[in-house]
Amino acid sequence: MTLEQILERSKPYGIGLVVGLFAAPIIGFNAGWITTTTASAQASETARVDALTGICSSAAGRMATASSTDLAALKGYDNRAKRDELVAVIMADIQVPADILDKISTSCSRSLS
Repeated sequence: MTLEQILERSKPYGIGLVVGLFAAPIIGFNAGWITTTTASAQASETARVDALTGICSSAAGRMATASSTDLAALKGYDNRAKRDELVAVIMADIQVPADILDKISTSCSRSLS
């Protein structure tokens, strides 16, 4: 077998390798098959905030029911201070990591409005 025959037989493999080196990362990132560390960390933080916001919202509902307060009375921009006070009382009872405390408080207050 001569060198020309070897090159001719390996030509499709070489072309496939070169095309694959460029196409695989492009397709992988665009299809969402490959995630970055930042994207994974953001998704994890969002999930934590959403879970703890649900806990805060349900605790607000229970607290409002226990004190015979209507949550509808806390809706609107004018009642924002009352909502923030209620959320602050609730968040004092829930152990939350300090790095996401503000996000949870804001999200819980928004869910009540």
